[in-house]
Order: sequence, then structure tokens, then C-alpha cells
Amino acid sequence: MIPPYLVIGDLTRDLLPLGGSTPGGTVLYAATTIVRLGVGVAVLTSGDPAQPLDLPADVHATIVPAQAQSTFENRYTADGRVQMLHALGARLHFDDLPQEWRLAPVVHLGPLTGEFSLDMAEHFPNSLVGVTPQGWMREWDSPLPAAIRRVVWRPDPTRLRHVDVLVLSIEDVGGDENLAESYAQDCRLVAVTRGSRGSTLYISGKPHQIDAFPAVERDPTGAGDVFAAALLLRLRETGDPLAAATFASAVAACAVEGPGTSTIPTRTEALARMG
Repeated sequence: MIPPYLVIGDLTRDLLPLGGSTPGGTVLYAATTIVRLGVGVAVLTSGDPAQPLDLPADVHATIVPAQAQSTFENRYTADGRVQMLHALGARLHFDDLPQEWRLAPVVHLGPLTGEFSLDMAEHFPNSLVGVTPQGWMREWDSPLPAAIRRVVWRPDPTRLRHVDVLVLSIEDVGGDENLAESYAQDCRLVAVTRGSRGSTLYISGKPHQIDAFPAVERDPTGAGDVFAAALLLRLRETGDPLAAATFASAVAACAVEGPGTSTIPTRTEALARMG
């Protein structure tokens, strides 16, 4: 079976302040979005194959065995939020993919801990390849647990040209507009999300403002991953970047109105939000 949409990356555990944990990661939010929009999805991730995944039941998964699951914690101090990394999952490789999955028409690369490199994009020459690069914008010291630091990501331009769509937040680049814009020199389509201020979509280097839809924000966790998944899917369906980004904004507006993945909308609900 060739999946219509393939996501590659960590499925994480996020530790809660009062104890316990909740599932997280690009794989979770992107896969749930695609399922809710009525399309089949497959994921490559790592974890314990004997344990059930925190994913919708109809998601196909290949699990690379790992001694631990990538685990994050947010600590709030007088100087602001400090993100901690407690554990790392396994490295992911192209060879881990089932043969037919390598032909997926849409491939979403969502690294969170550098679990694979940008080289992965080169293996899908006939796919629409999208990247949410947070995992290449972080570093930490050993041993774990350790605090995560933001680093400036300057990818090899020749490798970035294998990416069709790059989606990142303005927070990912520390508010550096010039850095965000620089990616658009080598990637044809770059979306920079800005929360309630919408997003900037660079098409062949030219910026376009995409307005946000009104929303009552209750939980913004994963909103960027939801936006990215909806953008990639709709771009594949329509070939129209501006229409796809508008649709993605509507999907993300619905998603932030409830905890976790609970309010990621169906396609009908997203279209209703568009008016």
C-alpha cells in the first residue's frame, strides 16, 4: 500500500508540571490532522513496538525499536521558560521505510531531536516534500536531562533545494526575519507562522501575507504542525500555494481552541471556518 501522506519523526512524551505525561510531537499532530481531513496516513517513528502508539487507530506505523521515547519538559523560571530534554528515541533512516511507502505522494519530515538529517529529503524525488525543521534548531549537552538551546540553522543550500515546502515559526528563528527570509532563496515555498498574526508565505522569494482566522485560543501546542500538514495536503490537492495556506490557517484556528488534538477539525469544519 502506498500511503497518500507519510510523516517521519519522533513521537514524544511531554512531562506535565503536576506529574504524568501527554503525547506530543509533529508525528502526532500531523498524522491526526491528515486523518481528520479524510486522507490516509503512515508514520515512521521510534519507540517500543510492544506498546500501543498514541495515534488514531487507522494510522499505519513502522516503529524503529528504541530503549526510550524522546521526552521533553517545560520548566518555568523567573527568567522565562526552559525546555528540558529527558530522553532520546532511536535514529531514523530511509532504509527503515517499507518499500511502497517510499512512493508516498506527500512526505512530511518532522525532526524534533535531530533523529535524521536533511539528507532524508533527497530520497523522495517524485514526492511533494515538506519540512518542519525544529529538531535541527536545537542543541543540548550530555548527559540527559539537559536544557535545550536554540541554534541558528543554516542548511546546505544544495540540500535545501530538495525540499518543496519549509514551514517554521518566527519563534524558531528567534524573531530573525532576515534568517527566515534567507531560506526562501533556496526553497521555493517557505511559510513562517506567527500565531494570531497569521503567516508569511514566500513563493519563489516573494512574501505574501496570510491572515489568521479568528479563534479562541486555549492550547496552541502543535498548531504549527497542524498548519504544515494541512498546507502540504491542500497544496498537493490544488497546486495553489495561497489557497492551501488559507485553508491551513483555518485548520490551525480550529486546532488551538481545545487541548491537544481534540479540536483538530474535519474538512467540513475547516471549510465552515473559512466562511
